[in-house]
Amino acid sequence: MERPYKPTFMYKFLIIPFICLCTLLCKSGYEKIEVVYEDRNGRIVNAIYHNPFDFKETFFVTLKFTDGNLITLNQGVAASGVRYTDNKTLVWWTKGDEAFLMKPDGKGDWEITDRFQEVSNR
Repeated sequence: MERPYKPTFMYKFLIIPFICLCTLLCKSGYEKIEVVYEDRNGRIVNAIYHNPFDFKETFFVTLKFTDGNLITLNQGVAASGVRYTDNKTLVWWTKGDEAFLMKPDGKGDWEITDRFQEVSNR
């Protein structure tokens, strides 16, 4: 009479690292950092910065405005601070605890349309 198969100690010992490895591989590829900004008029913008863990993916920001609009912009080139843009209609630029929005001025350049101050970092 054959005995039913019973997993050996080694089999049980290998299953735990396998589960841990699968958990790590399924982990989100981005760290999310939410920062709240306010302008002089009391307008609030929640900026959610998406920073890739492997630094190979694109850095981007999602801006949530109080009117319900959501805008996602990819990181662009900046001489100072961090700049996010769609290269067409909007730029979100941060430096320290300040941020500002820029839009095209109609003459081929960008103009600052609003300035924000960080009010909390959640």
